[in-house]
Amino acid sequence: MNQQLRKIKSTLKRITDPVIRERLLMVQSAIKHPLRDAAREFGCAHGKIAYWKNRYLKHGLKGLYTKPRSGRPSLMKPEHIKLIRRKVRRHNPKQGWTTKHVRSLIRKEAGVTYTSRRILRISQSWGLSQIKPRKRSSYSKQEDREAFIKKTSPS
Repeated sequence: MNQQLRKIKSTLKRITDPVIRERLLMVQSAIKHPLRDAAREFGCAHGKIAYWKNRYLKHGLKGLYTKPRSGRPSLMKPEHIKLIRRKVRRHNPKQGWTTKHVRSLIRKEAGVTYTSRRILRISQSWGLSQIKPRKRSSYSKQEDREAFIKKTSPS
């Protein structure tokens, strides 16, 4: 038991990932104290502490990492993803991309049709963010808008 605690303490010094670090601290607390006390300390259910403790004892440090989850495979091939991502990221940042443009580019390059929501998710996974234009009052006069732009534009 003391040997396990020493090993955990030495491992804690080199782990930088906060999720794995917290799980390792849970295991350390579970070895020192009863499960319910450890759960109270971390503010979670004792079953969660027991789960991570058992995974650590069975698989070591690798057991604390999240397992890959199954899911639907992408319809686009990895080479298409790299090509389209590169095109979108190298594009003029002032003009930007609309969801419709990215959608048509994917359809043209990869031959896959996605919904607008899926295109947003894909572009966010590429590190892009959605920018919404500021709403303009439909009742404002054209000359009022021009006067406002003249006031606010840097000269």
